[in-house]
Amino acid sequence: MISVDASPSIASTTGAPPASAVNGRPFGDILAAALDDASSAVDGADRLAGSVALGKGDVVAASVARAKADVALEIVAVAASRLSSAVNSLLQTQV
Repeated sequence: MISVDASPSIASTTGAPPASAVNGRPFGDILAAALDDASSAVDGADRLAGSVALGKGDVVAASVARAKADVALEIVAVAASRLSSAVNSLLQTQV
């Protein structure tokens, strides 16, 4: 038989937010927003690179936009990788 502990969680006694939410937003929503922001940064960098290729854009602005897009994508990739590792660790935990 499985028993369930009815005592309050540590988060509720310390006032800390639950691990699945940050500032009331679920982690999945935060990750999706970060991915959307990274995608927008890449699209903007591509537009600026296209302008430079046509001789109408600023090379410095295009380089900065590309660097920002690369950093945003790297952050999302690392977050997804760590989330995957955490899920794998949880799935391998023996109860």
